[in-house]
Amino acid sequence: MCDASQSVIGGIRLTFHMSELKKAIEWGNTIMKKGYKLFFQPVGSADYEDESILELIKKANHLKPFAFYIVDTLGAMSEKDILHMLYLIDKNLDESIALGFHSHNNLQMSFSNAQSMINFGFERDIIIDCSVYGMGRGAGNTCTELMVDYLLENADNNYDVLPILEIVDNYLMPFYLQHPWGYSVAYFLASSMHCHPNYVSYLLGKQNIQVSTISTLLNQIPEDKRLIYHSDVIEQIYKTYQNHAVEDKKVMSYLRKLLKDKNILVLGSGKSIHSKKSTIMKFIEKNKPFIISVNFIPDIHVDMVFVANQKRYELYKNAFDLKKTVFSSNVKGLPKEAMRVNYSDLLNEKETIFDSSGMMLLRLLIRAKVKKVSLAGFDGFKRNYLDNYCDKRFLHQEEDKMVRKRNMQTRELIKSMRKEMDINFVTSSKYDEK
Repeated sequence: MCDASQSVIGGIRLTFHMSELKKAIEWGNTIMKKGYKLFFQPVGSADYEDESILELIKKANHLKPFAFYIVDTLGAMSEKDILHMLYLIDKNLDESIALGFHSHNNLQMSFSNAQSMINFGFERDIIIDCSVYGMGRGAGNTCTELMVDYLLENADNNYDVLPILEIVDNYLMPFYLQHPWGYSVAYFLASSMHCHPNYVSYLLGKQNIQVSTISTLLNQIPEDKRLIYHSDVIEQIYKTYQNHAVEDKKVMSYLRKLLKDKNILVLGSGKSIHSKKSTIMKFIEKNKPFIISVNFIPDIHVDMVFVANQKRYELYKNAFDLKKTVFSSNVKGLPKEAMRVNYSDLLNEKETIFDSSGMMLLRLLIRAKVKKVSLAGFDGFKRNYLDNYCDKRFLHQEEDKMVRKRNMQTRELIKSMRKEMDINFVTSSKYDEK
């Protein structure tokens, strides 16, 4: 790291967990010796006991950073929480050290808590971290334009909000439309359940469990694992929830006889089910296939439906013909007469799609000794989530990085499955290596 005199950067934000305090002090000293202003920011301040905060303040008073921060990492602090912490810190922090506030907007309290800090009545300098249009990871941060407008009305007239709004209009909106941030159910859940937002994102990304179930699964995360994301912890909780073994020998025997020597067409729920319907109907007319749909009932006649998604089951459960529907054993609330196959036997090793319903069905067809299958409506995910499904009720928004990874891993999985079964696409697909 070069000295501050050789850099355009004037200050460095140092974030750390309590377990990293010793290293944070060492890093802080190094940063300050090089001439930078140090913004000393303990992650998840709301989760510190008073004794821990006082210990931190004691260390900060000795270190003498430019600013000591309250960091509301989960956006979970209420007005009562912020006022309590402001009083505790202001009474004990060296008066030469500025007090900062960095918050996230999970509960839409970021702006309100910033106002509480401004109105507290400090004799010291205070810093409110904010960003234009609240731009920030996940639920975003305090909005600069809101803070400027508030200060114009209540503190200082030396601001102009219009250039900030022009930044939004001219530069940020294209980013926002491609990679949106801000309040969402996912980040509300993360905050209210007091856990890292990646846990909720992981479960929502499955697209097959209801919000009430997500809340139940989050409750199973150990307290000491909640604030820092542990992918192995949530994966195991999810798999345990989904893995309900059943005796499926009779169902598998039935499927092998039913599907033997048949020309199989599988319908996914991609938008091409509608946009390329004429192509699909021509294929059906020419080949007379046995048609199976995945998790939904299309406006094309099907001979069977495969259901591995709890949310889709709840959506269609009154419309399913149980004699023509096969369920994976993770689906709950089924009638006794429902045909079920083992969920765990249909999974694959690709982490982003290990329980993708479409891929589970292909695995089931391989188990049923099917030799050839054609696919329609397996379009692959697009960056614009509005283009991903034939029914707006199925829409789900994901980050571009995850979309690309899902497409890549699905393509790789289908390539490997082609060694066991001939797989062809009736409609164009991002999954088709050809």
